[in-house]
Parts: sequence; structure tokens; C-alpha cells
Amino acid sequence: MAERENDDENRRKLLKPKISIDQALCILTKYYLPEQNTAPEADRPARAEVVKELDSYDDVNFLVKIDGVNHLLKVHNGVESEQYLAASHGRRKRARVEKNSVGSNGSDASSPGTSVIDLQTAIFEHMRKHDVSCPRTIPTVGHSDPVCVHDLPVLSDEHSPKPLVIRLQSWSVGTPLCSVRYFPIETLVDAGYFLGRMCHALDDLAATDATALNSSKRFHAWDGRNLMDLEPYVEHIDDLDRRKLVTSIISSFKKSFVDGNEGDAFRMGINHGDFNDGNIIVSDDGNGLKVAGAIDFGDTVYR
Repeated sequence: MAERENDDENRRKLLKPKISIDQALCILTKYYLPEQNTAPEADRPARAEVVKELDSYDDVNFLVKIDGVNHLLKVHNGVESEQYLAASHGRRKRARVEKNSVGSNGSDASSPGTSVIDLQTAIFEHMRKHDVSCPRTIPTVGHSDPVCVHDLPVLSDEHSPKPLVIRLQSWSVGTPLCSVRYFPIETLVDAGYFLGRMCHALDDLAATDATALNSSKRFHAWDGRNLMDLEPYVEHIDDLDRRKLVTSIISSFKKSFVDGNEGDAFRMGINHGDFNDGNIIVSDDGNGLKVAGAIDFGDTVYR
């Protein structure tokens, strides 16, 4: 498992997009404002703007404006992009087989066509149906797919250019909870209430969408179940107090969940995987600071 983790993390570093603001603007106008490219330059209204690049770990995100409205332009990491392209190829191949097969009903839940990018698309749509606030995908103009693919450079020159998946998302209005210095305990209560609603919606997604469920059952290095993979790296922590703290956490995890069976008591299902104060968006609705939504579903897994 550790070897798989190392390979996965190393490839994510190599295949992280390396996109300039000018390239982001070109992508935005090509796929989401195609009329901008056909009108004479002197007559083009300034409909699109790339405001700034945002902090991100594996992907590259930009705050952009279309007609003055904020959106998030996400360029996915090359690892997830490869998975999406393979899944898309599998779906097209399966569709051709079904078209030429008599009596096929396409009900095989283990069929090709699963990726974490598809999972995120399904989650956004399902959350909207359940009135749980999270980003929604803005479809490309003139295409049926919710995302698009474009050859772009990545950090590794050897792997550039790379076909990368691009998604335009609605902007989550509000402030990350981590940026709020003081807030009442009621805000945390509301966060727990929001998390419960989101878990119910994700349970319904798992029960009604076999493809989404299969997509969530993936290896992810940041999945808490893989905590034991950190053990070989503990010796590299120079601070002895921190090393003891990490060692004690790993030992407790091993005792409770690896050797013991305490994990059996926990809910299993599709989980956000990173519901922390950096991904909880809050706003004041006039009755106090309330949770306005959740962002960053990149760590979503089944656990």
C-alpha cells in the first residue's frame, strides 16, 4: 500500500497543472464564451476576467468573473484527468457493445466508467436536488459533457503537454470558517447539522447511483484508513515531542482499528473526507453566522 501511495503522490506532483492567467482566460473564453472568439476584437465586450489564482494542492484553481459574476475555474490534476479519460473511453466502448448486443440492459454496476471527476459531478447534482449547498458545475457551451479536456502544460516538462480536465463551478458566496477569528458555539452546531444533512444526501446517492458508489471506492493516500502508511516516515520528524505525538496516534489507531474492531461501529458510506474549517463556508443571514455551504470534494471516498 505504501508503494502505491508513493507512486500516486509522486505522479500528482509531476502532473500538477502549470497554467498562467492568460492561458486560463483563453480556456474560459474558448469553452464558456465561444462567441468572444468569433466577434471582431474591437466589438468584443469584456465579459470574462481572471481575477487571481487560488491556493490548491493537486489542482490549479482560479477565481474568474463572467459578466461580473464570480466563478471557480478548476484545472484538474493529470492523475484524475487520466482516470476520467479512461472512464470516458470505457463508457463509449461499452455503449458500442450494447448497441450491437441483443437484449443487453446495461445494468452491470461494475462496468467501466468510474472516476473521481465523475463522482464530483454526480455529488454536485445530487446535493442540489437535496437542497444542500455546494458548488454546481457550469456546462460548457455546445457540449453535453459537464467538463472539457484541453492539452496543457504540467510541472513535469517530460509529461507536457497533458490532456487535463477543466471544470467551471459556481462560486460559493461567504467566508471560510477558518478566516473567522471569533464565532459563537451555535455556528459549530449549525456545521454539525449541515454535515448530517450532507451525509444523508450522500447515503441516498450511494443507494441510487451505482456508478457514483463504485467511483468512491478508490485508493486515496489521504484516506484516514491508510494512516498506517505514515509509519515509515515518523523517523523523519525532527521534533521529538511531535514524533511521540504522531507515534501515539498511529499506535492508538492500530490498536483500535487494525487489531481491534471498533471501526465496525462507524457509519460506512460516501464521505466528503475533508470537512474542516477551511472547506466550511459561512455567512451572516441576519440571525447569526450560519453555514452557507461546503467546498472541496476532492478527498471524497467510501469509508
